[in-house]
Amino acid sequence: MFQKTRSYKVFIGISATVIGLFVFFPLLWMINTALKPSADTFSLNLFITNPTLENFSKVFQSADILHSMGNSLFVSFISCFAATLVSMFAGFSFSKFRYAGRKVFMSTVMMAQAFPQAILLLTLYIMMQKMRMDGSYMALILSYIAFGLPVGTWTLKAYFDQLPDALIESAKIDGAGWLRIIFQIIFPLAIPGAISTAIYSFVWSWNDLLYSLTLITDASRRTLAPALVMKYMGEFTNNWSEMMAASVVVSIPVVLIFVFLQKYFIAGLTSGAVKG
Repeated sequence: MFQKTRSYKVFIGISATVIGLFVFFPLLWMINTALKPSADTFSLNLFITNPTLENFSKVFQSADILHSMGNSLFVSFISCFAATLVSMFAGFSFSKFRYAGRKVFMSTVMMAQAFPQAILLLTLYIMMQKMRMDGSYMALILSYIAFGLPVGTWTLKAYFDQLPDALIESAKIDGAGWLRIIFQIIFPLAIPGAISTAIYSFVWSWNDLLYSLTLITDASRRTLAPALVMKYMGEFTNNWSEMMAASVVVSIPVVLIFVFLQKYFIAGLTSGAVKG
């Protein structure tokens, strides 16, 4: 059995500290910059002597940012709900039904995750133009659903694989139809997997810049990421203080989601990892 010596513990402690600093330093620097007065934006002082909430006040007084936040909430909630629902049906189908081409289709769904976003954007943009949906929320929502499906489908398939087939057979014997079996028996048991899929889809759509900047051209329909770029980054000047404050504000919904739904997210991701 491997003995954890003092040197080993010191090495692990130093490694964890270095990795922690590497991961959290940008976040700390963002908060630091957001609390600095505009005149001290480029000062290298890690300890703020005169912290101010002026930058946050300006963000909350900005009608453009608040409107874009509402747009992002609308698009993110719709896309994560739709992606989760479709993933649940697809995962259940792959797990409990046997039909011709099932394995090929499963592999095709997962392969969609392997292509770079920029390459898929070219195809999706042309498709949305031909369907006359370019510039609409629907184009953005359908794109986010397409990106959430591969991970969501396989996550939920692993969850449904753990449910015994006898559960479905018992419900059939009791006279339950497929709709009742799916919505009242199967789906409630897969809530952790569904929540992890919903979180993944929500964070993806909330943080996206490339697709929202390309598919949405109307300024009144812009979501948060492109709105922040357009407002705070110019050709000759950049308002870093307010942009960092806005970045802190828009990170709050994602942080709250992970804080309150962390156990479901971890349970959904680890489903199927251990089989007894």
